[in-house]
Amino acid sequence: MACARKNFLLALFTSLTILSMQSAFAWDSVGHRLSAAIASNYLSDNSKAELLKILQQHPRYQQDFADQMPASIARGSEEARFVWLLGQAAFWPDITRGLPEAERELYNRANWHYIDGAWLRGQAQVQGNTYIRVAPFEDIAGKNTREFRNEVNADNVMVALDYNTTLLADSQASLPQRAVALCWVLHLIGDIHQPLHTGSLYSANRFSTGDRGGNGIETDGRNLHASWDSAVSSDGVKTNFETLLRQHSTTLERMSRQDNGDWSLWMQESRALLLNTVYTEDMKSAIAGSDDSPDKLRKFNLSDDYVQTMKYHSGLRLALAGRRLASWFEAKL
Repeated sequence: MACARKNFLLALFTSLTILSMQSAFAWDSVGHRLSAAIASNYLSDNSKAELLKILQQHPRYQQDFADQMPASIARGSEEARFVWLLGQAAFWPDITRGLPEAERELYNRANWHYIDGAWLRGQAQVQGNTYIRVAPFEDIAGKNTREFRNEVNADNVMVALDYNTTLLADSQASLPQRAVALCWVLHLIGDIHQPLHTGSLYSANRFSTGDRGGNGIETDGRNLHASWDSAVSSDGVKTNFETLLRQHSTTLERMSRQDNGDWSLWMQESRALLLNTVYTEDMKSAIAGSDDSPDKLRKFNLSDDYVQTMKYHSGLRLALAGRRLASWFEAKL
């Protein structure tokens, strides 16, 4: 058991160290790989074998997985290779942005990563956007899951999750189709746990089309979205996995027992955080006061208290995403 744990952590730390040198997208590459690693920590051997069988049939497995695996991982244990592959799968939807045009058109889905406006389905009926001097959007009615079997052009993260989870769980679908869907499920469950993928800030003039989930608000050397994306990885990666499990283990177990696999409710948690924590009163006041001005919006310095709060919530959301992924895989595959 100790040896297996050592191999697992070696795989995790090696892959995270490599990924920390890459550019960031949603969460960042480290964040998505952390969620996948936490999921792996809770998966049974049977589930791991099934996921690996599916993933190895990915249409770009050779180019984007086998050829990209670090030599140290390839020479390592079976567990080490699985942890790396699952993390690569979680990050793969962001990799599709840089593919050659024909394959980018085939695999990249820019609208699948986020949602704006109010989402109504079951218990999830919370507005995700912050509005300044502008009327709120109309509600978005959630469709029934059975409508998603062929909805490749899903227009937001919730519809995309319905589509890809349905496809992944369909044993009659082809393995290459299911492998692509697996990557998206890993990635999108991570995305809906990032508050700034579940809404934006809108104002009458400056952000009449939205701030793109915080991308339009400059902070210390980056923007608000990127600050949240990289909050966990900014201090380095080697301690994150064990720290997150140790810090949040009680919460993870409690919430996993209560969880019914409803990602509408997971999104609702992110939106509550977005509305109550992410956009500060200082930000909202400054935007309201300068909404009609042609001058560039000032940069916001994130306080030490804000940064610590952001790191805590980001870590918890990533850990929850991983734990919930494992529960979904165990139940559906």
